[in-house]
Amino acid sequence: MAESITTPFANPQSKDIYRYSKELNTSFIDIEIDFYREIYNEWDFSPFTNRDIDQDLMEFLESCAGEINRRHKICIVFHIPEALRDAEKEEKSVNGFGNYFSYELRKQENKRKTIAWQAAYSGFFGLIFLFLGTSATKFLESHESYEQLAFLAEGFFIGGWVLIWELFATAFFKSKELFGRERTLKRLRDAKIVFNYR
Repeated sequence: MAESITTPFANPQSKDIYRYSKELNTSFIDIEIDFYREIYNEWDFSPFTNRDIDQDLMEFLESCAGEINRRHKICIVFHIPEALRDAEKEEKSVNGFGNYFSYELRKQENKRKTIAWQAAYSGFFGLIFLFLGTSATKFLESHESYEQLAFLAEGFFIGGWVLIWELFATAFFKSKELFGRERTLKRLRDAKIVFNYR
């Protein structure tokens, strides 16, 4: 529900560049808009509760959330002209934000599941390739007449290590990136959204 900000602010003992309330343990992201429509994708004309958030705004919010101390709660404050005050639009916008971030979280969870399966496949086939490479090497050592096929053993080893590396890259790098974005999206989904009038 829309409300004005009247809480006194103080700078925390940190490098935060955002307004901060010690009393509420909350950092504030201030955004000035001239119309409610600026919050959303300009090509999306569906109802407020189902609209996509403007991509530039989304990137800005994610960047801000990444900079704000994780121990702080987040409050997103839209500063809008007093003449445009519309409680119904603001309530729908708040609900729309929640729906949008919940949708983005579901997409991230699906991505994480897909990447987990890709990692499992990479590990499985990587081990098979390494096994085949080892078996081929032993076979060639006992059958010198097939030396010309040595490249096959090398190919199995190279393919196997490439897949094993893909497993570790997925587990340690891609997964970390996804978990980081999920954490940011959850903070934004749970953030309080208020409208301040100028």
